[in-house]
Amino acid sequence: MNKVGIAIVGVIVLAISVYFVPFHEDTIEEATLSTEVLETEEINATNNLEKPKDNYTTELIEKENGSSVMSVEGMNKQVAYQVGAETQVKSIIAEQHEYLNELAGWGNAEELDLLALEKDQEWQQLKDDIDWLQKSGFAESDVLIDMENALEFLTVATTGDSMSLRYLHRIFHDLDANMNGQEVDKIWDVTHAFGTESQQEQLLAYLTSEGN
Repeated sequence: MNKVGIAIVGVIVLAISVYFVPFHEDTIEEATLSTEVLETEEINATNNLEKPKDNYTTELIEKENGSSVMSVEGMNKQVAYQVGAETQVKSIIAEQHEYLNELAGWGNAEELDLLALEKDQEWQQLKDDIDWLQKSGFAESDVLIDMENALEFLTVATTGDSMSLRYLHRIFHDLDANMNGQEVDKIWDVTHAFGTESQQEQLLAYLTSEGN
């Protein structure tokens, strides 16, 4: 091959190299970028997927006094218990319902010396139990409103108001029936945890009346 031929071949090879090498590098770079974009899109798509949601979540919250409260999200908030308190709460509800049956049931409320209740040991125990249920038994839920009402009716009853005693009895009566499955002849529907709005309003109207 003469020198001219060799020179021509060299020019052709050089031209191919100049064209191919940048093209090859660009192809590799584009392929790398495409892979990175794809991976990023896959990650974003995964993060954006809606995760399955539980019907509810629970969380233990430490109170200032050292006790724990079960915080429940997404659950029915009619009745909630502080951690480990459910059994004792239900027992107190049943016991005090039975006690109030004796005081107010079957027309006894009208015959009872209500003014003497302040000195009665069982009446004082009822007051202490309501206080415990508020602070250590029930967690945040509708039933705490019922405990507030119960305490109000207990206070008013000792002024000689028999109707307040009957309402107090009805609160524990309904809670015992709904929480413990106690068989009763009638549900009064007076509680915020299980009752009806009309009956709840009736209780509130009585508590806020001029006589009380």
